[in-house]
Amino acid sequence: MASQFVSAQDEQKPRQELHFLRSAAVILLLTAAAKFASAFGTQSVLEKADPIFWVFKNRELLVLVATLEAVVAVLLLSKASLSIKRGSLIWLCINFLLYRMGLWIIDAPVACKCLGDLTDRIGLSDSQASWIMLGTLGYMLGGSLFFFWRSRSELLLQAPVFHRPV
Repeated sequence: MASQFVSAQDEQKPRQELHFLRSAAVILLLTAAAKFASAFGTQSVLEKADPIFWVFKNRELLVLVATLEAVVAVLLLSKASLSIKRGSLIWLCINFLLYRMGLWIIDAPVACKCLGDLTDRIGLSDSQASWIMLGTLGYMLGGSLFFFWRSRSELLLQAPVFHRPV
């Protein structure tokens, strides 16, 4: 009975968000796979310390981040609540953004090895890969913040309005 009062546009909203979350999960699974594959390579850069998390070698950090990406991707594809999915994606994206800002602040090399050595294999320069991954980060962070904002504004609109007695 209540469904007859729900417009087609209102039914589209969760579907749009679910499509977005699935696309983010696919991106995270692909980047996690690239990181895992690269982490077991033989490049000498893998044995060097990361410029931000200097206690980790690049190889260890790739495995750690790939694991986090895979966990968030599985969460996005799970039956968890939309708020948990949104929150986990926002958390991961903000961490990526803070890491990139940290690299910029310490004037580390601009190149992002977000995909490990996969970029070399497919013929992308470090700069191109960095811009692609920055765009991907913008898509995931922007989308998750948009859906978070939309869900909060809908809650505010649904909240009862109390009036003072006259």
